[in-house]
Amino acid sequence: TAPDTIAPAAPTDVAVSADGDTVTGKAEAGSTVTIKDAEGNTIGSATVAADGSFTATLDPAQTNGETLTVTTTDTAGNTSAAATTTAP
Repeated sequence: TAPDTIAPAAPTDVAVSADGDTVTGKAEAGSTVTIKDAEGNTIGSATVAADGSFTATLDPAQTNGETLTVTTTDTAGNTSAAATTTAP
């Protein structure tokens, strides 16, 4: 079997909740979503559900207009291009 060398598509429909506690969106099912702050610190992650949706809890919450980057990594270790979203 040939190895999986193709990165997943960037996450879509990425949004931060009004309270800044979670990020939701869509990505490749079974992959891992990672959310980073402007300094590159990981502040949340989640496994994408079978229907392609995810909800990741942020620690700390983001409520001051911060720009967050969101990537997804498939089970073979390939990482997508980054999507960005802005906190409320």
